[in-house]
Amino acid sequence: MLTMKPCHCEEILKLVLSPLTQHCLVIGETTCAFYYLLEAAAASLDLSDNYMAFFYLRKASSLLGQPSAFSFWKKHKVKICQFEEATFCRLQSEVCFNMGQFTLAKKLARQGLRLLKRNFPWTWFGVLFQTFLEKYWHSCSMNQPPNNSSENKKKLAALQQQVHCLSLLWQLYNLEATASSRRFACLAALMQKNSAEEFANEAQVVSTYVALSQFSQNMGDRKKWLHCEQIAIQKSSLCWFSREGLFATAQLMQALAYTKLCLGHLDFSIKLGFQACEICRHLKKPALENLVLSVLFRSAFLKKKFDLCVHVLESQWELISQGHEVLSLACFYSACLDLLLYGKGLLCRPFEECLSFIQHYEHNRILTSQSNVMLGVHSSLAMWFAQDSQWSLFEHHFCKARQLVKRTNASLFGSHGFVRFLECHVLILQKMPEDAFMHIPLETHNQILKYFKEFFCRCVTCPVYHQWVSDLKASVMRYGTRESMSLTNIIRPFDTCLIGIWEEREFLEEDNSIEGNLRIQRFDRVANVEENKKEEETQECIC
Repeated sequence: MLTMKPCHCEEILKLVLSPLTQHCLVIGETTCAFYYLLEAAAASLDLSDNYMAFFYLRKASSLLGQPSAFSFWKKHKVKICQFEEATFCRLQSEVCFNMGQFTLAKKLARQGLRLLKRNFPWTWFGVLFQTFLEKYWHSCSMNQPPNNSSENKKKLAALQQQVHCLSLLWQLYNLEATASSRRFACLAALMQKNSAEEFANEAQVVSTYVALSQFSQNMGDRKKWLHCEQIAIQKSSLCWFSREGLFATAQLMQALAYTKLCLGHLDFSIKLGFQACEICRHLKKPALENLVLSVLFRSAFLKKKFDLCVHVLESQWELISQGHEVLSLACFYSACLDLLLYGKGLLCRPFEECLSFIQHYEHNRILTSQSNVMLGVHSSLAMWFAQDSQWSLFEHHFCKARQLVKRTNASLFGSHGFVRFLECHVLILQKMPEDAFMHIPLETHNQILKYFKEFFCRCVTCPVYHQWVSDLKASVMRYGTRESMSLTNIIRPFDTCLIGIWEEREFLEEDNSIEGNLRIQRFDRVANVEENKKEEETQECIC
């Protein structure tokens, strides 16, 4: 019933908020105009229209005037309360994040938290102390009874903005591949969880735990990943009675599809993906729908349902072709390259178009921060050039992939890119002439094996790729050194061990008895699961 009700957000923005803003500006009511500009910017972000949000915030900024270099001298042209200023900073931070201005986004998110009286530390010692407070002191403070209803409403509004600021902060720190940034990201995620629980809105709590589960998966923390997801499932029972709750449920279904994909339950992941897509389409949430389609493509690809892959990519292209969001387009073209490499002749976009996009946007500040996506892109391009023996171009993209591999994490895109990078190493051993590399030295057999060890240590939360990587490692160990390999009968690199991986996985799916001997036996496999496990998973989804 909720999905059948039409969404009027876009109409309200165009026919109500925007005219009200103009009206207030004309009659000189700048305070009201500032308020409606914030509402319009928030509505634009909710509709995934970052450029209109930037337009409204720029207008709001002009009303405030130029800030002083000294905070105690700061005087705005418009009289606004501290909460509105914090909301303004939060919205600016989100827009900057979407535009790739990560340093400014981090600064604005911190400023918004400070205005909301929730400071975020700057030093590692501050992180340790704040972590201690969040873990132990916060649980005691939550038991204090609320004040009168008016004060309680103000507190809840502030908590909601805190949740948004902290969510932005852990996403920003998560882009940096350093131990220090990881500590800051973990603290921001913990503070977000505490603020959401204090906010006591079921939909917000579910959305927060969904975000925390995927953050934990990216960090390689399997126990916390599945624990947060389980809590989100338990709390989602009350989320079916509002559009906000239904959106939180769609986020949860996307996270479950992602989890089932990572664990290898591909059929269940596809089923959940289609259900989540349907809800997103009715709710008009293109950003979440695009995320669901990315997961759906990966599940269909690993299941070798290439016709479904093409259908998913066509749906994804309809979503992103008009918006020109660089990161979404990069993910799309990365998927197109996968289909070109393994799709048995099927294609959604020609290789020249994929290559042209990467060459044009390679140095875009958003893509340079997305090491997980770009590792897969450059590794796939290297494999494409390897099959045509264009070794100079192979070397160019392989070198870039080798620089990125240390900066990736255990996320699905990071694990996928790492697998493609390992496949490049196999192709080097299989096919490449000894003097092909002109600018970088060839790595030794032991150095290559270290990459495999690093993969299994890092990508523990993505076991769907473990058997594939085990087969790649076996081929590297079997060949040993380049001199022991035969290069005479190789036509294309995918006619040898890489295609053999697909055949081996088909065989393993048919023979359940061999599962106990696999390296990833402690994780559930997609094929031949016991009937009662399927029933449990279905019940888990229903919950």
